[in-house]
Amino acid sequence: MKRQIKAASCDIDATLVGDYTKSLSDENRRAIEDLMDAGVKVGLASGRAYEDLKTYPENWGMKRPFDFYIGLNGASLYDDTMKENRIFFQIEREHIKLIVEEIDKLGLDCHIYVDGITLFSKASDRFLKIKETKHRSFAVAKDLSEMYAKKTSKILINCGDERMPEIREHFKPILEATGNNVKLVRTSPGCMEFVPAKANKFFALQKYCEAHDIDIKDVAAFGDTTNDNEMIEGAGLGVCMCNGSDDTKALADVISEYPAAEDGFARFVYRHIL
Repeated sequence: MKRQIKAASCDIDATLVGDYTKSLSDENRRAIEDLMDAGVKVGLASGRAYEDLKTYPENWGMKRPFDFYIGLNGASLYDDTMKENRIFFQIEREHIKLIVEEIDKLGLDCHIYVDGITLFSKASDRFLKIKETKHRSFAVAKDLSEMYAKKTSKILINCGDERMPEIREHFKPILEATGNNVKLVRTSPGCMEFVPAKANKFFALQKYCEAHDIDIKDVAAFGDTTNDNEMIEGAGLGVCMCNGSDDTKALADVISEYPAAEDGFARFVYRHIL
């Protein structure tokens, strides 16, 4: 039996695309546009900022923009109908300073979004790789103090999955020093992000649904890892990709039959929704 939905919220990396270096497949693009043609409101839900997300429809060869863009792990929401970008949560400057200085002591690099620019703490291998594959504004901080000159909604570190337990433990006292106003979540393979404790993709999704009189029970959410957890658990139909993390699978209503790299999103949509 097909599931009737009114909105679909979709993570990007390891959900709609195999990884951040790849584009949207023809099958997944067709599934998104067929959902839109059927009257379903479709949005992206990502750790990226809206300035980056708004470029995706054109880069992916889509016929129209997405209906909404949940950015910065739920700290922001752009409603394409209302043409407004709302910022709900940010990390205070003194807390950013604590975190980025500790990251630097560990010999790791990080990046933040500020004023439409992706600002890196150093010209790392990750900086050089992403700069080659992305279409947005990049810069390297002149010194570490530039990283905490303004508030931001996320701080991303690339530490590798094998180091995540160690990193989580190391930063426990730092997060406590922020009054637990900042949390650390896995956002994609090898990457973790410090985000405002109250920010999550489900919060922003609820705000969109409230504005458009959509019952959350009529919403499908697609994701693969920890920063999708609240959205997967809270939506009427929570779908975790079969390539996803165990914590997210445990909260999902359904696990996709195919991974993101094999058009798992499109296959699920055509089998269970359209």
